[in-house]
Amino acid sequence: MNKIQFLLTANTFKNLFKPIDLKLLRSYWIGFALSLTTLTSVAQNKVFTGGASYYAKKFEGRKTANGELYSNYDMTCASRTLRFHTFLKVTNLKNKLVTIVRVNDRGPYAKNRIIDLTEQAARIIGSYKHGITKVKLEIINPPENADSLEKYFLQEQVIDAEGKVVNPTGYTISIWRTRDFDHALLLTKYLQQEEYIQSFYVGKKNQNGRPLYHILVLNISTQEEAVKLKDFWERKGFMRVRMLEKF
Repeated sequence: MNKIQFLLTANTFKNLFKPIDLKLLRSYWIGFALSLTTLTSVAQNKVFTGGASYYAKKFEGRKTANGELYSNYDMTCASRTLRFHTFLKVTNLKNKLVTIVRVNDRGPYAKNRIIDLTEQAARIIGSYKHGITKVKLEIINPPENADSLEKYFLQEQVIDAEGKVVNPTGYTISIWRTRDFDHALLLTKYLQQEEYIQSFYVGKKNQNGRPLYHILVLNISTQEEAVKLKDFWERKGFMRVRMLEKF
């Protein structure tokens, strides 16, 4: 080993045992701890506030990030980070109008926006054609018995918000329809709590070989009353309200 090699080896060995800069180590540790705290708080946070926009009509029929076809008449949304099939209670902070949506797409990527809503959802909370609207988002979960209810839910059957089978009479209003049973049950329960004048039900019919779940208002005695209720729910923002003589 020549002199230069010896000096280089000695210097490397010396650096291995160089005293640790405790101040620097402390600053690294504090930064790491803060990052963990931030990640934990984000993971645990179930309430968010920010701007809501809505899809343009041209997106009708296009594929969303989870593979579904987008529909202006559904109540779905785009989120940058929340898992697909997360349900959100969306409250317009200006007028306190509420709806429940399901995450099936990614976005929005513009500043000051945390969610993109379908036209249907935007109409219900009064944000359609009003630009960016400040909203509160709350993550909600389907009832614990939703899976068992769906499993034993028969074709042409109607249940109330608690899962009890009922027999409809008179005229019926179908205010909204979805392929997702959990979504239908959540919205039915919310309406049952908030719209104290009327009762709400979920009805199941097959369409193109697949279940379609209707949110229903039942037992309307006259056609005139049914027409008035149809108009009432259309003014509430529901875009495809149907009046049925029999479900």
